[in-house]
Amino acid sequence: MPLLRVWIPKSNGGQRPLGIPTIRDRVVQMAVVLVVGPIFEADLLPQQYGFRPELDAKMAVRRVFWHVTQHWRQEVVDADLRDYFTSIPHTPLMRSLERRIADGRVLKTIKRWLTAPVVENISGRRIQTAEARRKKRGTPQGGVISPLLANLYFRRFLLAWQLHGY
Repeated sequence: MPLLRVWIPKSNGGQRPLGIPTIRDRVVQMAVVLVVGPIFEADLLPQQYGFRPELDAKMAVRRVFWHVTQHWRQEVVDADLRDYFTSIPHTPLMRSLERRIADGRVLKTIKRWLTAPVVENISGRRIQTAEARRKKRGTPQGGVISPLLANLYFRRFLLAWQLHGY
């Protein structure tokens, strides 16, 4: 089903697009997260704190403090990826999913969520946006499954970072 686009204000004065799935899609997304979330949770790296069970930003800050005070680290990387959710390429993301999910129906359903059309409520009328045509990037902020997908794709970045000795 199409996602409903809602714009929420950001702290810098801009706006963030949320893609709100239908109730039915949210329920099914939650079911998928409950089943595959623990499988992928085992793959995520300890440096990944965002959108994870029993982990939060305070724990990340404590870990940085520990590295600086106990291991005399002098450099800390604090990165905020601009428009991260909207920039995740579908093909490598789906490849990451295919490594652990064998059920083609689940993979097809996830792909359909990623490419769902988007409608906006303009002057009381729902209008389909131009981006609905063959999307190849992004996972909608507002979808129940999106944080898991974002973490799964970000894992690739962290593995490459480690491979190059950072």
